[in-house]
This record gives sequence, C-alpha cells and structure tokens, in this order.
Amino acid sequence: MGATVSLLLMMRAGSRQRSIALILLFAGWVLSPFIALALASFRARNWQASTRTALFGAALGVTFISVSVYTLSAIIPGTKAGFIYLVVPAACWVLIGMAFGTAALVSSMR
Repeated sequence: MGATVSLLLMMRAGSRQRSIALILLFAGWVLSPFIALALASFRARNWQASTRTALFGAALGVTFISVSVYTLSAIIPGTKAGFIYLVVPAACWVLIGMAFGTAALVSSMR
C-alpha cells in the first residue's frame, strides 16, 4: 500500500512533466526501497528473529516516512517536489541500512 500511495503521489506531483523517461526514472527511484524490502521478505523465512524484526520495522518506517512526507509535499503549496522525491528514497535506504546494521550488531552480541 505504501508503494502504491507513494507512486500515485509522485505521479500527481509530476503531472506537468513531459519527459516519460524522467517519470520512469523517478518511479524506479521512489519504488526502490519498497521493492528491496519486498524481495527481502521473500527470503526472510530462514533469517534470525532479530533480522526479521529489523526487516518488518524498516518496512513500517519506510512506509510511514514516504507516505507522510509525500502527502505533506502534495498539501503544502510551493514545495520543491523534485527535491522531495530524490531525498526521501535516499533517507529510506539509510533507514534500511541502519535497521539491518543494528540487527547484525545485536545478533553478533548474543
């Protein structure tokens, strides 16, 4: 659901954009954290509990951050949508890295 809402808000923000290639690049970038988390969830069956917990926590965090910031960007007039749609996925990748890094650290300490 978070990926769908994010993509729809991105399409709304870029509705005046004429370049199909640019829209596709932005769509790929906006969806990339969601796709990575979905692919990871398919392999999570054999993971340790702390790593699975990190995966699910990262998924919730990515969904909440993305939908919240993109919705605020749509509501508040005058925001630079291009900047928002570049920075939020990067921040989500950092969140994913921090979640898995913390899970690895906790796992190694046990």
